[in-house]
Amino acid sequence: MNLPLIVSPQVLSTSAPANVKYVDVRTLDDYTVGHLPGAVQLNLSMLNRSEKAASGLLPDKDGVKSLAESIGLRADDHIVAYDQGGASAAARLVWVLHAYGFNQISWLNGGFPAWERAKLPISVDVVAPAESNLQLQFCAGNMVSVEELIEQLNDADLRVLDVRSAGEFDGSDIRAARGGHVPKAVHSEWTNAFNELGELKSDDQLRSLYTALDVTPNQKVLVYCQTHQRSALTYVVLKHLDYERVIALDGAWSAWGNRHDTPIEDETE
Repeated sequence: MNLPLIVSPQVLSTSAPANVKYVDVRTLDDYTVGHLPGAVQLNLSMLNRSEKAASGLLPDKDGVKSLAESIGLRADDHIVAYDQGGASAAARLVWVLHAYGFNQISWLNGGFPAWERAKLPISVDVVAPAESNLQLQFCAGNMVSVEELIEQLNDADLRVLDVRSAGEFDGSDIRAARGGHVPKAVHSEWTNAFNELGELKSDDQLRSLYTALDVTPNQKVLVYCQTHQRSALTYVVLKHLDYERVIALDGAWSAWGNRHDTPIEDETE
């Protein structure tokens, strides 16, 4: 059985394939207290690279090699990534592996708390990763640089979705050299995708959320936040909803807003 991009604890409890590998992207302390049986723990820092003023950049080839080794990634694995629910860490792992051509990965809806609520087995055994047998290669398609986005801003079918807070979007909450947002951007805070349990809302509710902003599956949709952590969740949600051309701005606003040659819109001016 091939698992979908977004998977529930109930599906995993009855239909998990033999090649499933659980990756826990919570803190080591949380992992030690209890985790999915067989899960390996991944340090969130391995999903990010920093350069000058930009953080949250995609790991380079050496960085993703270390990441693969740290979880024992093998060619026949199907990864199920999970975090603490209502969060973005596991989605960031999905985005990074997609960028390097590894698509056999699912995101656990609701994270570890959903697994607990389903009363499924929990382990405290620390799992050592297997030896990785993969050499991942970057595959263009789910990321653009600042320079590439500048060139594409006038593309008729490009939709830009800013998922930061309202203050970050309008420029009143400044977290880089400049505040504001990318021209053409529409706004929907990333947490709008979750219900009160930290699980995703229904597919119909999610589709309505984005189509109300004129963000539709036929468009190329660029998502961003401050460092593409929060927007990684939106990336996964849109991919799940069959948005085929979803991309992220590498480094997100930390890359865009810390430069002085990028166009911005600031609603406080």
